[in-house]
Amino acid sequence: MSIITDNDHFIFDWDGTLSSSSLIVAASRLFVKRYDPEYIKKNEDKYRRTVKNLEIHETKSMAFAWLYDAYVKLFPPAMKSGSVDLLKYLRKKGKTITIFSDSKSYRLMSELRMLGVFDYFDFVLSASSVGRYKPDPTGILIVMNKYRIPRSRCVYIGDTASDILTAKFAGISSCAVGDGLEPYSKLVTVEPDYIYRNLKDIVKNRRF
Repeated sequence: MSIITDNDHFIFDWDGTLSSSSLIVAASRLFVKRYDPEYIKKNEDKYRRTVKNLEIHETKSMAFAWLYDAYVKLFPPAMKSGSVDLLKYLRKKGKTITIFSDSKSYRLMSELRMLGVFDYFDFVLSASSVGRYKPDPTGILIVMNKYRIPRSRCVYIGDTASDILTAKFAGISSCAVGDGLEPYSKLVTVEPDYIYRNLKDIVKNRRF
């Protein structure tokens, strides 16, 4: 079984998966209950949804934009090791590549352009644009509806247990990378369909 040959559509998380998360992003997750896998499992019903005519709305807080623009000058974002090589490889293989992230829309778009990787993606969706945050699978379902993707050929790649459970709620394959916000040992407990130590191993096509 190979993640590359098994799937035609690759949906990525952003923070901690393709990009190195800032301390602020990492710390913020400690205070949000919905990122905790035990809480998610106890409240599973609230995260199983269908999508019907949900509107995508882009909003931009000028106050947030000013704060972010000032912050990023001191702490510029960076791509994770192996992430650009993986994106190039998927493009070469003719795969569809998208992002669904809890990152605020303004920050997400700014970082993609700043790091020169925006053009690798067919579509980018922030949870803030639909008002539904992981592990709610609405964002993934919107992407799938947009591209008419069969669930059997789609995978969501993330670095947290919440990402893996989001994929499960959407009914698609899940892939965990163990060098992000949460350790490999924790990711194993939510039983992803694929799990790798890092993004480089996806290109190498190694399973752990």
